[in-house]
Amino acid sequence: MLPRWELSFYLLASLGFHFYSFYEVYKTSREHEEQLDQEFDLAMGTLFGGLKKDWTDFEWSFWMEWGKQRLVWLLLGHLAVSQMANQIARKMQQRERCPLRVSLAVLARGLGHLLRCWYLAELMVHLMYMHAIYSSAPLLSAVSCWTLGGLALAQVLFFYVKYLVLFGIPALLMRLDGLTPPPLPRCVSTMFSFTGMWRYFDVGLHDFLIRYVYIPVGGSQHGLLGTLVSTAMTFAFVSYWHGGYDYLWCWAALNWLGVTVENGVRRLVEIPCIQDSLVQLLSPRARRRVHAALASCSTSMLILSNLVFLGGNQVGKIYWNRIFVQGWPWVTLSVLGLLYCYSHVGIAWAETYSVN
Repeated sequence: MLPRWELSFYLLASLGFHFYSFYEVYKTSREHEEQLDQEFDLAMGTLFGGLKKDWTDFEWSFWMEWGKQRLVWLLLGHLAVSQMANQIARKMQQRERCPLRVSLAVLARGLGHLLRCWYLAELMVHLMYMHAIYSSAPLLSAVSCWTLGGLALAQVLFFYVKYLVLFGIPALLMRLDGLTPPPLPRCVSTMFSFTGMWRYFDVGLHDFLIRYVYIPVGGSQHGLLGTLVSTAMTFAFVSYWHGGYDYLWCWAALNWLGVTVENGVRRLVEIPCIQDSLVQLLSPRARRRVHAALASCSTSMLILSNLVFLGGNQVGKIYWNRIFVQGWPWVTLSVLGLLYCYSHVGIAWAETYSVN
């Protein structure tokens, strides 16, 4: 375990980068609001003092319009039907079921969590026009590096908050029925590997892919080549499931490569002679710092692959050129340094999470 002061420094640096880069995105959104409004017809918002809203994320806009009309009635109707079914089952089976007051408490807590996440997501699309800026390649190519980093963080964090809402609704319905849903997505700011992203962001999808795609096509039972082929087939299935567009195949290939490299490094350091050498040469704290340094490289490619998924190949090319080609060495090393701090926070969080 690292000293408390060192972990506190990494946490404060990570939070500071979040807030300052978001401020830069906010400033860019205000400076180019008229241009973006003409190009994308920003919606007139009724919340947050009349700020205009970036509506260009189709998935969020579509489901929010649907939710305004039907969500409350759906939840109340489901609660009523669930209670009726419980009463009937109790009479037929003479078995104790979840009482109404417990269901109402579950509903109240679930709705409270959903409303908080919805409010945060709405606040983000009112303050930061990230989706509209991503749709304008000339503007995205011209913004500062701080804004570019803030846009990347805003995109992936909005995606996370959005799915807390979209996954949270069926999870709440399952709890009302007395079932245990898969865990909600883990915060992307604590992710430091491709493997962790796939395992903890969408747990239900991960379990489905392992059970019905990866294992049936061979899994890890046929050696290294079989593992590589099974993993490639799994990511090919995910790409096709999401629509099979060109940028999705690129995203799937990046994730396959990332997972493969991470598993290769893990197997390498688990070789007894290498493991013994690392123990002799490096203290536990030094090994943690090396782990975070390697994780920062993996995290940079993880974010790049997610930006391809969220914005397409053109967005990925702009980030690659701005950060790793035109920005070499100072911008690249600065990004990796900040991701080094992120990785420490993520590793500490993962250890706490695994213990609990």
